Amino acid sequence: MSERNLLVDVYSGDLGGKPNWEALVDAPNVVGAILKATEGTTFSTSWFDENWRAVHDLVPDRYGDTWLRGAYHFLKFNQDGAAQADFYLRTIEKAGGFDVGDIIPIVDVELGGESNSNQTATAEQIVECTTAFAERIRSQANQQTMLYGNGAMRDKGITDRMGCDWLWVPRYTALLPKNIYERAGWDLDSVAMWQYCGDGTGFLAGYPTRFDGFGAVDISVVLFETLADFRAKVCGQIIEIE
Repeated sequence: MSERNLLVDVYSGDLGGKPNWEALVDAPNVVGAILKATEGTTFSTSWFDENWRAVHDLVPDRYGDTWLRGAYHFLKFNQDGAAQADFYLRTIEKAGGFDVGDIIPIVDVELGGESNSNQTATAEQIVECTTAFAERIRSQANQQTMLYGNGAMRDKGITDRMGCDWLWVPRYTALLPKNIYERAGWDLDSVAMWQYCGDGTGFLAGYPTRFDGFGAVDISVVLFETLADFRAKVCGQIIEIE
Protein backbone atom coordinates (compact mmCIF):
# COMPACT_ATOMS: atom_id res chain seq x y z
CA MET A 1 0.00 0.00 0.00
CA SER A 2 1.12 3.55 -0.63
CA GLU A 3 2.85 5.42 2.14
CA ARG A 4 0.70 8.53 1.57
CA ASN A 5 -1.09 9.86 4.64
CA LEU A 6 -4.83 9.25 5.03
CA LEU A 7 -7.67 11.06 6.81
CA VAL A 8 -11.21 9.85 7.43
CA ASP A 9 -14.15 12.22 7.48
CA VAL A 10 -17.22 11.50 9.54
CA TYR A 11 -20.57 13.08 10.41
CA SER A 12 -23.19 12.24 13.00
CA GLY A 13 -25.07 9.92 10.62
CA ASP A 14 -22.05 7.67 10.06
CA LEU A 15 -21.31 4.51 12.04
CA GLY A 16 -24.48 4.79 14.11
CA GLY A 17 -23.21 8.08 15.47
CA LYS A 18 -20.63 6.27 17.59
CA PRO A 19 -17.29 6.05 15.77
CA ASN A 20 -14.73 3.76 17.36
CA TRP A 21 -11.82 6.19 17.19
CA GLU A 22 -9.52 3.73 18.95
CA ALA A 23 -9.64 1.51 15.86
CA LEU A 24 -7.82 4.21 13.87
CA VAL A 25 -4.87 4.69 16.19
CA ASP A 26 -2.84 1.88 14.63
CA ALA A 27 -4.52 1.82 11.22
CA PRO A 28 -1.85 2.04 8.50
CA ASN A 29 -1.11 5.62 7.39
CA VAL A 30 -4.16 7.15 9.10
CA VAL A 31 -3.20 10.52 10.56
CA GLY A 32 -6.51 11.76 11.92
CA ALA A 33 -10.12 12.68 11.23
CA ILE A 34 -12.27 15.48 9.86
CA LEU A 35 -15.71 15.99 11.41
CA LYS A 36 -18.85 17.73 10.27
CA ALA A 37 -19.33 20.61 12.68
CA THR A 38 -22.20 22.68 11.32
CA GLU A 39 -24.70 23.27 8.54
CA GLY A 40 -26.45 26.54 7.75
CA THR A 41 -27.02 28.71 10.81
CA THR A 42 -29.00 26.22 12.93
CA PHE A 43 -27.71 22.70 13.46
CA SER A 44 -27.47 20.32 16.39
CA THR A 45 -23.84 20.32 17.52
CA SER A 46 -23.91 17.86 20.43
CA TRP A 47 -22.30 15.06 18.40
CA PHE A 48 -19.55 17.37 17.22
CA ASP A 49 -18.91 18.72 20.72
CA GLU A 50 -18.24 15.22 22.02
CA ASN A 51 -16.19 13.91 19.12
CA TRP A 52 -14.09 17.05 18.51
CA ARG A 53 -12.64 16.55 21.97
CA ALA A 54 -12.43 12.76 21.59
CA VAL A 55 -10.27 12.95 18.44
CA HIS A 56 -7.97 15.46 20.13
CA ASP A 57 -7.52 13.42 23.28
CA LEU A 58 -7.18 10.02 21.62
CA VAL A 59 -3.40 10.05 21.19
CA PRO A 60 -2.08 13.11 23.05
CA ASP A 61 1.56 12.18 22.48
CA ARG A 62 1.01 12.35 18.69
CA TYR A 63 -1.44 15.24 18.55
CA GLY A 64 -0.41 18.08 16.26
CA ASP A 65 2.48 16.01 14.92
CA THR A 66 1.31 12.72 13.42
CA TRP A 67 -2.32 12.94 14.53
CA LEU A 68 -4.56 15.76 13.30
CA ARG A 69 -8.18 16.81 13.16
CA GLY A 70 -10.33 19.13 11.10
CA ALA A 71 -13.91 20.43 11.03
CA TYR A 72 -16.13 21.33 8.10
CA HIS A 73 -19.25 23.40 7.54
CA PHE A 74 -21.94 22.39 5.03
CA LEU A 75 -22.85 25.64 3.31
CA LYS A 76 -26.49 26.54 2.62
CA PHE A 77 -26.59 28.90 -0.33
CA ASN A 78 -29.91 30.47 0.62
CA GLN A 79 -28.48 31.72 3.91
CA ASP A 80 -25.94 34.45 4.68
CA GLY A 81 -22.39 33.15 4.23
CA ALA A 82 -20.85 35.38 6.90
CA ALA A 83 -23.50 34.37 9.44
CA GLN A 84 -22.75 30.72 8.71
CA ALA A 85 -19.04 31.32 9.28
CA ASP A 86 -19.85 32.93 12.63
CA PHE A 87 -21.96 29.92 13.62
CA TYR A 88 -19.15 27.55 12.60
CA LEU A 89 -16.52 29.45 14.60
CA ARG A 90 -18.77 29.73 17.68
CA THR A 91 -19.48 26.01 17.53
CA ILE A 92 -15.80 25.10 17.48
CA GLU A 93 -15.06 27.57 20.26
CA LYS A 94 -17.81 26.00 22.39
CA ALA A 95 -16.40 22.52 21.75
CA GLY A 96 -12.98 23.53 23.05
CA GLY A 97 -11.62 25.62 20.21
CA PHE A 98 -8.90 25.09 17.64
CA ASP A 99 -5.50 23.83 18.72
CA VAL A 100 -2.06 23.89 17.15
CA GLY A 101 -2.04 21.37 14.32
CA ASP A 102 -5.74 21.55 13.52
CA ILE A 103 -6.54 21.74 9.82
CA ILE A 104 -7.69 25.18 8.65
CA PRO A 105 -11.47 25.82 8.45
CA ILE A 106 -13.21 23.80 5.73
CA VAL A 107 -16.34 24.79 3.79
CA ASP A 108 -18.35 22.06 2.05
CA VAL A 109 -19.72 23.47 -1.23
CA GLU A 110 -22.09 21.01 -2.84
CA LEU A 111 -25.65 20.81 -4.15
CA GLY A 112 -26.72 17.92 -1.95
CA GLY A 113 -29.61 15.55 -2.60
CA GLU A 114 -32.65 16.20 -4.77
CA SER A 115 -34.63 17.75 -1.91
CA ASN A 116 -31.80 20.01 -0.75
CA SER A 117 -32.48 23.73 -1.18
CA ASN A 118 -28.94 24.05 -2.58
CA GLN A 119 -30.16 22.40 -5.78
CA THR A 120 -31.94 25.59 -6.89
CA ALA A 121 -29.02 27.95 -6.25
CA THR A 122 -27.52 29.91 -9.11
CA ALA A 123 -23.79 30.13 -9.77
CA GLU A 124 -23.89 33.73 -8.57
CA GLN A 125 -25.50 32.73 -5.27
CA ILE A 126 -22.93 29.99 -4.69
CA VAL A 127 -20.00 32.29 -5.41
CA GLU A 128 -21.40 35.08 -3.24
CA CYS A 129 -22.21 32.81 -0.29
CA THR A 130 -18.92 30.91 -0.34
CA THR A 131 -16.87 34.07 -0.73
CA ALA A 132 -18.67 35.67 2.21
CA PHE A 133 -17.95 32.59 4.34
CA ALA A 134 -14.23 32.59 3.48
CA GLU A 135 -13.87 36.34 3.99
CA ARG A 136 -15.50 36.08 7.41
CA ILE A 137 -13.15 33.28 8.43
CA ARG A 138 -10.21 35.43 7.40
CA SER A 139 -11.43 38.55 9.21
CA GLN A 140 -12.60 36.83 12.40
CA ALA A 141 -10.03 34.05 12.79
CA ASN A 142 -7.15 35.19 10.55
CA GLN A 143 -7.16 31.81 8.83
CA GLN A 144 -7.23 30.48 5.30
CA THR A 145 -10.16 28.36 4.13
CA MET A 146 -10.21 24.98 2.42
CA LEU A 147 -13.02 24.32 -0.07
CA TYR A 148 -14.46 20.82 -0.36
CA GLY A 149 -16.31 20.13 -3.57
CA ASN A 150 -16.43 19.30 -7.24
CA GLY A 151 -19.95 18.75 -8.59
CA ALA A 152 -21.40 22.17 -7.75
CA MET A 153 -18.62 23.95 -9.59
CA ARG A 154 -18.92 21.55 -12.53
CA ASP A 155 -22.70 21.75 -12.80
CA LYS A 156 -22.87 25.52 -12.40
CA GLY A 157 -19.79 26.34 -14.47
CA ILE A 158 -18.00 28.05 -11.58
CA THR A 159 -14.32 28.87 -12.14
CA ASP A 160 -13.92 31.24 -9.18
CA ARG A 161 -12.00 30.05 -6.11
CA MET A 162 -14.54 32.01 -4.08
CA GLY A 163 -12.08 33.38 -1.56
CA CYS A 164 -10.76 29.94 -0.63
CA ASP A 165 -7.09 28.99 -0.56
CA TRP A 166 -7.00 25.20 -0.85
CA LEU A 167 -9.13 22.55 -2.54
CA TRP A 168 -10.22 19.19 -1.17
CA VAL A 169 -11.67 17.30 -4.12
CA PRO A 170 -13.93 14.21 -4.09
CA ARG A 171 -13.37 11.79 -6.99
CA TYR A 172 -14.14 8.08 -6.57
CA THR A 173 -12.20 6.71 -9.51
CA ALA A 174 -8.79 5.18 -10.13
CA LEU A 175 -7.42 8.52 -11.34
CA LEU A 176 -7.73 12.23 -10.62
CA PRO A 177 -7.57 13.89 -14.07
CA LYS A 178 -6.29 17.45 -13.99
CA ASN A 179 -9.39 18.76 -15.77
CA ILE A 180 -11.42 17.93 -12.63
CA TYR A 181 -9.79 20.73 -10.67
CA GLU A 182 -8.58 22.93 -13.52
CA ARG A 183 -12.11 23.46 -14.86
CA ALA A 184 -12.97 25.01 -11.48
CA GLY A 185 -9.99 27.38 -11.57
CA TRP A 186 -7.55 25.37 -9.45
CA ASP A 187 -4.08 23.94 -10.04
CA LEU A 188 -2.54 20.80 -8.59
CA ASP A 189 -0.31 22.74 -6.20
CA SER A 190 -3.47 24.03 -4.50
CA VAL A 191 -5.18 20.64 -4.14
CA ALA A 192 -4.51 19.57 -0.57
CA MET A 193 -6.50 16.33 -0.42
CA TRP A 194 -8.26 13.87 -2.69
CA GLN A 195 -11.29 12.08 -1.24
CA TYR A 196 -10.85 8.88 -3.20
CA CYS A 197 -13.26 6.70 -1.19
CA GLY A 198 -16.90 7.46 -0.44
CA ASP A 199 -18.56 5.35 2.28
CA GLY A 200 -16.45 2.32 1.53
CA THR A 201 -16.39 2.66 -2.27
CA GLY A 202 -13.13 3.54 -3.97
CA PHE A 203 -10.99 2.41 -6.87
CA LEU A 204 -7.57 3.87 -6.13
CA ALA A 205 -5.16 0.95 -6.41
CA GLY A 206 -3.31 0.08 -3.23
CA TYR A 207 -5.44 2.26 -0.97
CA PRO A 208 -7.90 1.00 1.65
CA THR A 209 -11.67 1.42 1.46
CA ARG A 210 -12.26 0.73 5.17
CA PHE A 211 -10.39 0.06 8.38
CA ASP A 212 -10.82 -2.92 10.69
CA GLY A 213 -13.09 -2.15 13.61
CA PHE A 214 -14.16 1.22 12.25
CA GLY A 215 -16.49 0.66 9.32
CA ALA A 216 -17.14 2.26 5.94
CA VAL A 217 -16.63 6.03 5.80
CA ASP A 218 -15.15 8.58 3.41
CA ILE A 219 -11.36 8.44 3.17
CA SER A 220 -9.00 11.02 1.70
CA VAL A 221 -5.34 10.93 0.73
CA VAL A 222 -3.11 13.90 1.53
CA LEU A 223 -1.50 15.18 -1.67
CA PHE A 224 1.66 16.51 -0.03
CA GLU A 225 4.82 14.42 -0.13
CA THR A 226 5.21 14.63 3.65
CA LEU A 227 2.94 15.20 6.59
CA ALA A 228 5.24 18.00 7.69
CA ASP A 229 4.47 19.84 4.43
CA PHE A 230 0.75 19.36 5.00
CA ARG A 231 0.98 20.69 8.54
CA ALA A 232 3.03 23.68 7.48
CA LYS A 233 0.65 24.72 4.71
CA VAL A 234 -2.88 23.79 5.77
CA CYS A 235 -2.74 23.41 9.53
CA GLY A 236 -3.06 26.61 11.53
CA GLN A 237 -1.96 27.88 14.87
CA ILE A 238 -4.26 28.41 17.85
CA ILE A 239 -7.12 30.58 16.64
CA GLU A 240 -8.40 33.40 18.80
CA ILE A 241 -11.85 34.46 17.67
CA GLU A 242 -12.27 38.23 17.47
